[in-house]
Amino acid sequence: MKKAELNYTKQGYSYIKCTAEDCYNWGGACICDDCNIKMNDDIYLIFILGRALCKKCFDEWSRRGKKYAEDIKLQNEKHIGFYNAYGFDVEK
Repeated sequence: MKKAELNYTKQGYSYIKCTAEDCYNWGGACICDDCNIKMNDDIYLIFILGRALCKKCFDEWSRRGKKYAEDIKLQNEKHIGFYNAYGFDVEK
């Protein structure tokens, strides 16, 4: 597994940054799940959305996103396993 740093938005949602190569390794097509543009730079993998976003879409989502207690509860129970399933070694 590849070591990855677990990051959090100001609302408390976890994400990791990965590369296009990482995306291809898990079977992704490096297409942003929001704007449908091919991603060549950093890819933001977000457990609570189950999505991979480009920097522009990630920044927009993290600015407008709202914190929901039920999302954070689910995230805290499941996000490490999600990132591990995509081949990333993350720690709380």
